[in-house]
Amino acid sequence: MQENKEKKAKVNNVPDVVLRIIKSRGIGEEDLEEFFSSKPQLAYDPFLLANMREGVDLLLKAVDEHKRIVIYGDYDVDGITSTALLMKVIGCLTDNITYYIPSRLDEGYGLHRESIDRIIEDGGEFIVTVDCGSTSADETAYAHEKGIETLVTDHHNMSLERAEGIIINPRLPEDEYPFKGLAGVGVAYKLALAVARERNIPGSLMAEMLELATIGTIADIMPMRDENRTLVKCGLRSIHLGCRNKGLRELIDKSSLDYRTLKAGDISFGIAPKVNASGRMGDASIGVKLFISNDDEEIRECCDALIEANRERRRLQDDAYERGTEALDEELKKGDFIIVEINDSHEGVLGIVAGKLREKINRPVVVISRNEDTYKGTGRSIPGVDLFSMLDKYRDRFISFGGHSAACGFTIKAKDMEGLREALNNDLRNAASEDEELLAMRHDCDVEIHSDDVDMELADALTLLEPCGKDNEVPVFLIRNASVTGWRFLKDDDKMARFSLLTNDSRKIDAVMFRNAAEAYKAINEGSVDILCNIEINTWRDERKAQAVVREVLPAGTI
Repeated sequence: MQENKEKKAKVNNVPDVVLRIIKSRGIGEEDLEEFFSSKPQLAYDPFLLANMREGVDLLLKAVDEHKRIVIYGDYDVDGITSTALLMKVIGCLTDNITYYIPSRLDEGYGLHRESIDRIIEDGGEFIVTVDCGSTSADETAYAHEKGIETLVTDHHNMSLERAEGIIINPRLPEDEYPFKGLAGVGVAYKLALAVARERNIPGSLMAEMLELATIGTIADIMPMRDENRTLVKCGLRSIHLGCRNKGLRELIDKSSLDYRTLKAGDISFGIAPKVNASGRMGDASIGVKLFISNDDEEIRECCDALIEANRERRRLQDDAYERGTEALDEELKKGDFIIVEINDSHEGVLGIVAGKLREKINRPVVVISRNEDTYKGTGRSIPGVDLFSMLDKYRDRFISFGGHSAACGFTIKAKDMEGLREALNNDLRNAASEDEELLAMRHDCDVEIHSDDVDMELADALTLLEPCGKDNEVPVFLIRNASVTGWRFLKDDDKMARFSLLTNDSRKIDAVMFRNAAEAYKAINEGSVDILCNIEINTWRDERKAQAVVREVLPAGTI
């Protein structure tokens, strides 16, 4: 009875607008306590994952037989954190362990025969994949022929082809695990928990591993619901209490962030891009070294390398985006499935460019680059268009292919590229004919408010929605006929600006815009505008204020 009273009291203290947002996201009253809890309990037994028992037994057998274990990762944040996590946990049981991450530029995603050969040359005897491998049928068969045992841990979609041997993946057709939205690092963490049930792994280390699982889950844009919400909340709490992982703590500090108040959004925009940059620019091992090292000098060097790689990544990305934008008009004449060719650019930035072009025109976009008689492609999709399913229909045309509903990567012979373009445009044309809104430019918002509603009570209440991410996005508010004053561009850059929103009682609400500020300023000078924004707390010299982070400025009546 007392528990119900406390729950009701918490709900009664939440502004109605926030409760409406929560309800619109399908979160019922019976789930509110868990959703609001600072110490959520929603987690599942790792042995509920299909093949977990067999996988743990096989792994521990390799440990006991002193086999050389190789953690085979991926070059993105999910793969890097997964690799570091298992390196540290299994490293408690054996010194005979190393890792291998294929080069994004030279090898590409997933298992490769050439990589397996290098592992054999280095004395590898047992491969544990993380964040990859589920569909690597030929490659795992090759490894087994060479006497290398494999344990695949992954979270990507399955296809008709599947790896030989043991696969731990919640997306396996026969898997009955209650939650299918784990990141690759979430699956690796579950394997670590299962190992900890069988062997003595320090509890303090498992708490540290939660921090890595949090970084990878957020960075890979996994649904911020169900078990992921528990994992990320607990991981963020560990970071707030001091951050056990020394490399992560250093990177947070060097990113001018405060570990004591770090939010999911800070990880998405401040931490993940730097870790990703190591893989994008050629050497993902820097990220792994950062997270497994205890040497202060090595940690500083890794942080500096990541920050510099990210700076170079942004320069190359801006150049490629400009070239891609110039090609859009011509590509749109061919159809709505956009395939933009950008050659002589760094492959590591082309996925980001595809995402930015997709945002600009609300079409699925694949950026391709030519290398002699082949093309490499990386794609990003829009809501309602399952990119993996679209391309999986043409799997036999690809030299290699992988991904999920929102993103993909492939290699294809140059002679097959035009036929693929025509097929995908035809498929999208058919889909759009059945759904007239599929390709419409979206200006989605959660709820409409007045500028008078923006205050600290609302901003504080919105923190209850944290951690935000996929399927629990940071709420977007619509303010119609907004009154704007005090406009000023930032840093001699017309992309960013600060200004104020005027309320009916003459209060000024701080507002900031981080992109497209020049277009917004033009719209404001031409007449009445509607504003789409997030609302957050801005802290400056111990003073806390509600602030509107403006996403779009639209002519009044657009929405």
